[in-house]
Amino acid sequence: FRENLGQSESSGNYAAKNSEGYTGKYQFGAARLADYMKANGTQFSMAEFQSNPRLQEQVQAWHEGDILDFVSESGLDKFFGQTVGGVTITPSSVLGMAHLGGKTGMKKFVESGGSYDPADSNGTRLSDYGKKFESGSVPQVEDKAGQAAIAKGLAALFADSGSLNATPLGNVPVPGGFGGGGQMSPLSRRGMPGAGAI
Repeated sequence: FRENLGQSESSGNYAAKNSEGYTGKYQFGAARLADYMKANGTQFSMAEFQSNPRLQEQVQAWHEGDILDFVSESGLDKFFGQTVGGVTITPSSVLGMAHLGGKTGMKKFVESGGSYDPADSNGTRLSDYGKKFESGSVPQVEDKAGQAAIAKGLAALFADSGSLNATPLGNVPVPGGFGGGGQMSPLSRRGMPGAGAI
């Protein structure tokens, strides 16, 4: 998934920067990078981020774990395996939509049955990214901080579902959302279909 996302966002170019200021292989904006710096107690400039592929991968790993935590805390796991607005809801599709439209935008899409489906400045809708990434594979994370973030997100996602032992906690799911969260429905703690495939 991650490589597919990088190709979709920048053709895999770590040095990419678009006209709206989104930077790097995964096209992060200043607000999401500020979230990362605050959460991790670090500071760097946009230029430093653009010139550092390892840092970009670390931010992406954190970003994915943060989205998985949000999915778990919001109870969105109850939608896994369902089709919403033409999108099969999977960890990959949720992460793809959150990467494009933020965690709150992804939540609104899912909870509205797909009626909330805005497009970005390129005309790409949340549902487009959901469909594009609904069956992504799970790449490895090399850095320990990224592994810890993903392990935490996956553990929260699968807590009490009986699926924890089936999940490769050293692996990393897809990229996720920009911007702040907002509150959602309580956790359902239901098992996730196909959890062993993550």
